[in-house]
Amino acid sequence: MNIKGFESIPDNKVIENDLEPFKKTDERPATSRDELLDEFDVLLAKHQLDNKMTKRYLGRIRLPRLIGGVLGIAMCVLAVVLVLTPPAPHDNTARYIIAAGMLIAGAYIGVRFAL
Repeated sequence: MNIKGFESIPDNKVIENDLEPFKKTDERPATSRDELLDEFDVLLAKHQLDNKMTKRYLGRIRLPRLIGGVLGIAMCVLAVVLVLTPPAPHDNTARYIIAAGMLIAGAYIGVRFAL
């Protein structure tokens, strides 16, 4: 990357590899707080993480979810508006079928990406 300020920030794969040992601590059964503190102390000593790297990593994960959630909500709102607008005299049921499809697709996209 040649963007000013981001030259020292590694790609998500490098950060994800650094975060993998931290994720493994969640998979273990509950242990005492002292053991967890000792384990985190060792992990932090071995894996140097800074605030910029973790913000960038979380941003790359959260941005697609946010876009998908907003897109799903927008499709649902557009489908409701399509149903509530007054019909033209020659209107057929195609508009309602399209609105139903948009509502279902919008709900699916919103739930799939936002959760």
